[in-house]
Amino acid sequence: MTLLLEEMKEAGIKWGVVMGRQSAEPLGKIPNDEIAEVIAQHPDHFVSFVGVDVSQPTEACLNEIKRCMTLPGFVGVSIEPAASDTLMFPDDPRLYPIYELCQTMDIPISLSMSNVLCWMVGSSYKYSSPLPLYQVAKDFSKLDIVVSHGAWPWVREILGVAFACPRIWVSPDLYMLGVNMPGAEDYVKAANMYLSDRVLFGTAYPTRPLVESVRAFEEWPFMAGVKEKVLYKNALRLMRMNDVS
Repeated sequence: MTLLLEEMKEAGIKWGVVMGRQSAEPLGKIPNDEIAEVIAQHPDHFVSFVGVDVSQPTEACLNEIKRCMTLPGFVGVSIEPAASDTLMFPDDPRLYPIYELCQTMDIPISLSMSNVLCWMVGSSYKYSSPLPLYQVAKDFSKLDIVVSHGAWPWVREILGVAFACPRIWVSPDLYMLGVNMPGAEDYVKAANMYLSDRVLFGTAYPTRPLVESVRAFEEWPFMAGVKEKVLYKNALRLMRMNDVS
């Protein structure tokens, strides 16, 4: 942790957002209580999304969300239906009670979506498609939905869905870090045009060092005021942390 905090400081990162994970091997499962311990030790540096294992019975998922959201530092929910022990598309009816609870509690939900994620757990490419999110966003019009990993390589598809659905947020993380990544430029173009308030900086750490990630991000030509939104202002608003500097 000492080395991580030093790395965050060098990169100019104030807040680390821990995305809880409850997925199939080799991704595995990180107990939310372990994340809570880290937050308790470093309350001024970390917040987290509750990791939920969607392969578990619905009631167990809902109870875990309710339990963890009473703990300090938890600001949302993280699910990976495309990398679960029980594979699901985003519009699977079994997920709807989770969406309903998050909407009722006014907390964002993150869905990790990318073909790389599917490849890692051996699931089909089709599970990485963001197209089913369109109906979810229509059915839960007050729910903030974060697409972590930017649904890469379905870049134009997710940008099209986000265009039509004003509560969908896009976090391309490492898929926008570097001008040579295919599709990365489209995320930037969307941020500069119609999605400036809903694109989120991310690193997918520890995939690559934090300083390197920030430097790669800095290469992009953002319009005036957009870079600050993507780097931190949008995230603070999403996580209801507007009063935190």
